[in-house]
Amino acid sequence: MNSIINFLSQPRKIVLGLCSRGFLRFISDEQYLKMRLEDLFGSKPDLENPRTFCEKLQWLKLHDRNPAYTAMVDKYEVKRHVAEKIGEQYIIPTIGVWDSFDEIDFDALPEQFVLKCTHDSGGLVICRDKSNFDMAKARQKINRSLKRNYYYLGREWPYKNVKPRIIAEK
Repeated sequence: MNSIINFLSQPRKIVLGLCSRGFLRFISDEQYLKMRLEDLFGSKPDLENPRTFCEKLQWLKLHDRNPAYTAMVDKYEVKRHVAEKIGEQYIIPTIGVWDSFDEIDFDALPEQFVLKCTHDSGGLVICRDKSNFDMAKARQKINRSLKRNYYYLGREWPYKNVKPRIIAEK
């Protein structure tokens, strides 16, 4: 009960929780970013004539929408881009890529690996020893991340249409 009361007493956490799940989709990107910045800094941002670094970043979110950015924020797709530009030797090898946690063949994975979602930040599980790997905890974290559209949290447009997947790396 105390955790519920604590959560409800923090309106920012409620708004961020709703945003990350897409409940505030109806708010335009500009309205949302202005609301967030005013909440964080206590004053209305000027996104028409941005002066601060933060205002300039928000302006870019609204006006710099190069379709190539979507591939660049996708942790799987960006590997191709980097390999083409500077060489495959700079890429951490991908062990596998899956659309769901249940598709992963854990017997085929090495003793140590990292699972991460391709479309967000924080959807990451590190396995240092398969014999001590908490499968239930990993499933819960990855599945929670797969349901989240990272775009709605900060309105970073490149994340909006990234296909949620899981990759494994050494």
